[in-house]
Amino acid sequence: MEVNAIRQVAVPWAGARGLTTGLMLTELHQDVWSGSLELCMGIPTDIDTPPRIIYRLSFGHLFGYRVLEGADVLDFINDDAGDIDCQIQLITPSRFLTWFHQETQGSHLEEDIQHYRISSWDFCVDVLAAQPPDINLKQE
Repeated sequence: MEVNAIRQVAVPWAGARGLTTGLMLTELHQDVWSGSLELCMGIPTDIDTPPRIIYRLSFGHLFGYRVLEGADVLDFINDDAGDIDCQIQLITPSRFLTWFHQETQGSHLEEDIQHYRISSWDFCVDVLAAQPPDINLKQE
């Protein structure tokens, strides 16, 4: 029995081409005053030290986000997408964006809001934003 009316498709986001994959979410910071969201992605070095940050994603024009355990969002995997290692994807059509428009009574329908999914082996962060994220690579 199919309970989801909208079939979502995850498409690798072109801006993430060439980024290190297989990372975990290490930090998430929302600046309520500026309306921005920053996500840090990193790789564990050992069990006793925090993961080494590889890059930071900064969303400027944020409308909403949600954080889920990675195992709870397996419905988005599209075997035809071809690039399963891409950690940043665009979701279209988006049930999350549809829900957002219903909750805001369509007050943001004129804006070009995209649904970005940042997935790692531990967490999945869905972000609704009107601008793509800035990516800052950590210099070693």
